[in-house]
Amino acid sequence: MSTLIIINDQPSSGKTWNALRLSAALVGKDEEVEVFLMNDGVFNVMKNQNAPSEIEGQMTSNKIKELINLGVKFFYCSQCLDTRGIEASQITDNIEKSNLPKLAEFIKKSEKVITF
Repeated sequence: MSTLIIINDQPSSGKTWNALRLSAALVGKDEEVEVFLMNDGVFNVMKNQNAPSEIEGQMTSNKIKELINLGVKFFYCSQCLDTRGIEASQITDNIEKSNLPKLAEFIKKSEKVITF
């Protein structure tokens, strides 16, 4: 089965952290998972993030790297990235550039879509 998770929130958001935790849980159940980052969710693709000390253990950039190593595919909305002034050189490795027409394709082929 395949699940698409759409993340709209910034790195320090509880919603974002729970979306990443759910991704890991689904992979643990042999689910194919793809994650699409859009709106403020694109801030999650930035290298060199520094989480506040209160949530240091919940560093989203580290969790994304772990999930990529487990086979989760990550995509970001290129227009959302451009709108926020984020440059390609600031993006974590192994996260693919995408757009809304491709998101529509992902939604169409996925058996489940979950948004955060």
